[in-house]
Amino acid sequence: MVDNKRRPCSNPDMWHSPAALGELIGGHVERYPAMAPRDVYKLLYQGVLGLAHLLASPEAFVERLRTEVEGVSAGDADPLWETVRPDGRLGRLNLRPFKAQGGDVEQLVAACLQTAERTWGTPDELRAAWATFVDLCRAGQWPVFSLPEVEVFSAWVEEQGYPVAHHSARYREAYWPAYRLVSSEFLPLIDRG
Repeated sequence: MVDNKRRPCSNPDMWHSPAALGELIGGHVERYPAMAPRDVYKLLYQGVLGLAHLLASPEAFVERLRTEVEGVSAGDADPLWETVRPDGRLGRLNLRPFKAQGGDVEQLVAACLQTAERTWGTPDELRAAWATFVDLCRAGQWPVFSLPEVEVFSAWVEEQGYPVAHHSARYREAYWPAYRLVSSEFLPLIDRG
């Protein structure tokens, strides 16, 4: 039997592909035009490395998730799920539509924990994805991102060794993100819509 938990779930070439990343990032920019370079970095970080960094304490993660689902307002303005990878294998499950559909929190908890057990990619893949994004910005792919802002943030990311980052203040104020990362294979267990 193959252990899928620790086998990498990645195709490293996709993180070097301007077409694949252009499509992934472009879809998010279209839906969230207030994105800053920091938000693209968070998207790529999540897509490449998944959510294992959040599970230093699974008990605390589960408690925060239950509390957030309880406190978030149900709504259908957001899609239930949005991919964070060019291959579509990992995405953000938005909690407002999840709650509006009457989602089962315990199924979501199980899906998050199983998703976190997987090795999605490597730090080298994150560096490649970020470099591809910067190159696309230099080529004028997304006028919404100012090149000086991209380069300043890029210098910070490199200096810090590609750390975990939070959404930008403008993204949080515009969209009030409330989601968890979930493997696409668990969507049939969660999607009740």
